[in-house]
Amino acid sequence: DPVAHDWWLYQIITGCGGLILQDPDPVLLYRQHGGNIIGANLSVSARMTRVFALLGGRFRRWNDTGLAALSASQHRFTPEARQAMAQFIQARSGRPWRRLAALRSSGVYRQSRLGNLALYVACLLGRL
Repeated sequence: DPVAHDWWLYQIITGCGGLILQDPDPVLLYRQHGGNIIGANLSVSARMTRVFALLGGRFRRWNDTGLAALSASQHRFTPEARQAMAQFIQARSGRPWRRLAALRSSGVYRQSRLGNLALYVACLLGRL
């Protein structure tokens, strides 16, 4: 099962060539609580917890799970989406500079500069 169902649906829809429309105005409240594994995580302690989780391999395990879930539908993906997925998979093994080049070629990104920095650090450290 994917770690985050909304992420997985987004990947499946866009991978198959579907269009995602994002409303810039929030229309529902997202329930945050102390036990959230994924969420806003804006505090310094929450960010440090995420850094240690990344270094400990949780991010990599989540990517393993996500890629396994996506693989079941990749035959439906557009050629561009299959190529992006292949590049992301290449970014997870091999020499550090080749991993970084594959990640860049994949087009995968996070929603903030800090998130993108963490993505590339994870790649460089072999934790993607």
